[in-house]
Amino acid sequence: MKIMCKNKVVRVLGAALLGLLFCGQGCQKSPSEASKRLQKGEELYLLGCASNQKSNYEESTMFLKQAEDELSGIEPSLLSASEQEKRIHLIGMTLFHLGNSSESEMLYDVAKEYYRNSIPYIRQSADTIFLACAYRDIARTTSLTGGELDSVLWYFGQAETYAHEAQSDVLALDIEAYRYQLCYPDSVAQRLAVCRRLAEEYGAHARYSEIVELFLKQQDTDSAAFYLERLQPKDSAYAYWFEQSYAYLQSKILCQQGHAEDAYAELLDLYDRKIEELQRDAGARTYALSLHYDIAREQQLADEARRERQWQRTISVILVLLLILVLFLLFVLWRYWQHRRREQNAAIRALQDKYAQQLRLALERLQQKVNLTREIELQRLRGNEVEFPKWLQVYRDEQLTMNKESLDELIQSVDGALDGAISRLRQDYPDLTESDMQFAILSIIGASDSDMGILLNVQKQTIYHRRQIVRKHIHVETENIDAWLRDYVLHKKFH
Repeated sequence: MKIMCKNKVVRVLGAALLGLLFCGQGCQKSPSEASKRLQKGEELYLLGCASNQKSNYEESTMFLKQAEDELSGIEPSLLSASEQEKRIHLIGMTLFHLGNSSESEMLYDVAKEYYRNSIPYIRQSADTIFLACAYRDIARTTSLTGGELDSVLWYFGQAETYAHEAQSDVLALDIEAYRYQLCYPDSVAQRLAVCRRLAEEYGAHARYSEIVELFLKQQDTDSAAFYLERLQPKDSAYAYWFEQSYAYLQSKILCQQGHAEDAYAELLDLYDRKIEELQRDAGARTYALSLHYDIAREQQLADEARRERQWQRTISVILVLLLILVLFLLFVLWRYWQHRRREQNAAIRALQDKYAQQLRLALERLQQKVNLTREIELQRLRGNEVEFPKWLQVYRDEQLTMNKESLDELIQSVDGALDGAISRLRQDYPDLTESDMQFAILSIIGASDSDMGILLNVQKQTIYHRRQIVRKHIHVETENIDAWLRDYVLHKKFH
């Protein structure tokens, strides 16, 4: 009883140790995978930021969403302390830039939700600069989607608080400029002073377009033209935007100076109304809206879609027909294989029947020899001197055993019935001797060890040794060499 208890304790302890070992290996492997996912998420985040700077907003959104999925799927406990801080920072920045990309596509409601979701992560990273930016952008998107003025002012207040905490004067001025623009549109002089300071002291070139707009509201075309000339940074990633803004503002200045015709002024007014319409529609895309008014383009797209569907149907029909053809060919090959297999079995049975008569003759002669030998031994025990017959003393009667000529004839017959498989066996394994081939041919046609011993005039133990020698000469790792030989000739017959 004590021994059984001791054995049970040993087994439990061993299982516990193995469990700890496997758990340790799992714990060693999982952090490595989590670190790789963290690195991949960071790479996707950087790709999204680069696409955003090139104004490829759809591509930017795609990369940033993949980064969010990758970072959110990491188990924090598998990361080190520094990696956990890095993950929190990357998630916050990813959500913030997703808001930027959505806002650039005028999806203001979507952008506002991304900004709000980014704040808890940015707050954990203690990044006051981006906290101020997030609250500022929430205020802007809330205003653009028709939010209440008190909510907008509260968000601007939070943004200004974090900007002062970060000691960023330029960010505080930027927030103040947006607050004047969205909450106090009549405060032109205050907004103009803030924008000029941002543009002239801090190099915010994009503010020059806003300065020109403000001077135009004051009917000061000379100052507007002066500041318009500064709106030309061609090396910027937003050079195209600067060019479009420059052309738009130049048209406005010419219109106020009276150099434009009435048709030009009407066209400019239509352009302004279209911009306002796009800004009100949070879910609109400029490209999609332009396609809406291009009937010819819509018809072309419809024709292309119809041709695409027709081509897909054609491809589907072709693939189905090919599948049916492949299945039919496989069925035909299977039937052909079955037919050849039946032919081979019939050929082997014919060979077995052909040599069955010779085997029965050998058995009869063997039984005759045994009976005669017993009779002679019995007479000698009784004191009678009896001489053994000559044919019994020299037991090499060719009628009893198969000689070399009959064995060669058997090999040729089997080789012909199996389409040369025996010849290929001899070629593939040149170490096989004549005795090996005799054993192999008798094994292939299904002769038993007793039949082989009688036909070859050897003991059953000799058959066993011959089998081991054949397996050694063929160089195969198998215990059943007889089955291997039959499978070999079957394989060679059908290939």
